This record gives sequence, C-alpha cells and structure tokens, in this order.
Amino acid sequence: MVDAVERNSGELKAKLTFEDVVIKKIVGVVISDIDGILGLSGNLFSDFADRFRENEDITKGVSVEVGTKQVAVDVAVICKYDVNIAQVFDQTVEKVKESIHHMTGLDLVEFNMNVDDVMTKEQYLEKYRGKDSDQNTDRN
Repeated sequence: MVDAVERNSGELKAKLTFEDVVIKKIVGVVISDIDGILGLSGNLFSDFADRFRENEDITKGVSVEVGTKQVAVDVAVICKYDVNIAQVFDQTVEKVKESIHHMTGLDLVEFNMNVDDVMTKEQYLEKYRGKDSDQNTDRN
C-alpha cells in the first residue's frame, strides 16, 4: 500500500510516499537492537551479520498499515526468558515510534506486540542456529 505525504511550497506540488516494506524494515532493525527480544518470529537476531544476510527477511513477523500521516504496526516476537516483558514492550514502543517519526515524519498511532514464545538465549540459538547452519551449508 502506498500513501502520500503531500507538501505544498508555493506553486510546487510535491508528494512523498512510503512502501510498507520501508516501515517494516525500520521496525525490524529497531527491534533487533532491543535487549530482551531474541528475534521476530522466524528471524535470527543473534549476530549483526545475521540481521542483514541476503537470505534473511528482517520484515518477517512485522505487519504494518501505512496512512498519509500515521502508521500502525503489529509484531510477533520471541522474548528472552527472565526479563520484564512489560518493560521490554514499553522500550520497544518508544524506540519504534521515535525511529519511524525521525525517518519518515509519520506518527505511530498503534503498536501491537504478540509474544509468541520465551526462551533462554541458548535455547533460542540451539533452535534457530541449527536451521541457519543448514541454509549456509546449502549456499556454499
């Protein structure tokens, strides 16, 4: 979905639009840096390189609705075991809100986070790193 932010400057008409994937990527990158979230459902955030590999979809687990001035975001995450998930949620909302507004000028008006699972970092790496290693073997 493409919506517009229109700016009128004298006689010049200008329109700025954002594809959904742009907002999804902003959200994915922000969430990958949140302490207490191990990953978006289906993604591996354990190492910086893993976040940006060609075959990794940083937008998996993120859905958005982009309007002309506002955006709504839904995410599905796996949280680290033994963290205060409510605090992680509050931090996530604030950082996503700031990043979206800074990069696009759009206002975050709705943010929903579904916690699909809680795991220790070791459990998470064991579960998802094994799948990751299989993919790397296939590429080499």
